Amino acid sequence: MELDPKSFVEAQVRNLRRKLGRERALIAVSGGVDSTTCAALAYRAVGKNLICALIDTGFMRLGEPERVRRLLSGPPLSLPVRVIEAEGAFMERLAGVEDAEEKRRRFRDEFYKAISEVAEREGCRFLIQGTIAPDWIETKGGIKTQHNVLAQIGVRTEKKYGFTLLEPLANLYKDQVRAVARFLGVPKEISERQPFPGPGLLVRCVGEIKPEKLSELKKATEVVEGKLADRGFQQYFAAILDGGPDGWGFEGASKLARAALGLNEAEAKVFKNLATGVKGDERAYGGMVGVKVAANARRKVWEDFERLILLQSSLISKFKGFTRVLYLIADRDEGSYDVSVRAVTTRDYMTADVAKMGWELAESIGLEILSACPRVKGVYYDVTPKPPATIEYE
Repeated sequence: MELDPKSFVEAQVRNLRRKLGRERALIAVSGGVDSTTCAALAYRAVGKNLICALIDTGFMRLGEPERVRRLLSGPPLSLPVRVIEAEGAFMERLAGVEDAEEKRRRFRDEFYKAISEVAEREGCRFLIQGTIAPDWIETKGGIKTQHNVLAQIGVRTEKKYGFTLLEPLANLYKDQVRAVARFLGVPKEISERQPFPGPGLLVRCVGEIKPEKLSELKKATEVVEGKLADRGFQQYFAAILDGGPDGWGFEGASKLARAALGLNEAEAKVFKNLATGVKGDERAYGGMVGVKVAANARRKVWEDFERLILLQSSLISKFKGFTRVLYLIADRDEGSYDVSVRAVTTRDYMTADVAKMGWELAESIGLEILSACPRVKGVYYDVTPKPPATIEYE
């Protein structure tokens, strides 16, 4: 049944007022559509009794904490936003951790530790949160831990964190949240904004988080978002991978690539890091295959894009331990890291298709990333739909 935003908002405002009475409530905001819509809804319900906290984890984009604070604090939303500096605590908690799920769990623990401290300081017994349906569906299904999923997996927040959790959007999907946002007058730059994960760039900094690696990712992110904005893609971003020895010579995959692409020269390699995927209805955590062809053949392969997608399908079907295939679009001889560009089209984010773009645009993204990021050796394009990959890498 199609959602009626007006009826939904009226019902949730009544519900929040009934549960909160005259008490103050805390909400964590990030500038994304889910948390902003939830904050606008809660502010309509309780007004000045709402406190909006933006936790600066260090994993937001360049200049984002202050930009979000200004945007949410100003008209038309005029939300009471406070920025909480916590970068040092998050980096310390995550140092040396490579496993994707362990990173998400540690992020969640540190995030709610920071939130709990604010709640206790402000005398708030209630936390309002912008959890939506795909968050808890993927967490309960074991695909990946969303940091904001608590009650649905049996976490008793009153006992563990000291607050009662309220989630007005928990049964909505992304397109429905956007409809509610428009009804509430949320600015278009937020209501139509592409999703940004709760843990931020942490889950796009694949493997171990390091200050240098994170810095390169922030610069690559700025390039990708600048080049792909307003092109009709629902999500587009950069992820950074650990480099190392070239590793070209995954012969079984190289042979398959040569046959599928009709080329005598095509090579495959296995990246050092692992990434999340979906196989059947279950989470997969496996390797990533890189494919490269001679520089003068890259455009030709790219322009037969469906063949490239079919190659991805063949590789993942044949080599069961892999979740993604990445196609090299630009490179140089030196560098410590690789960047993967991800762009997809989707309606509900439960499934997604690989976005197709012209070669000139793809190549220009690769070259600009190499120019902006001196420690990056290769730039790849992720040619894996969801499933078998998740949209995010971790």
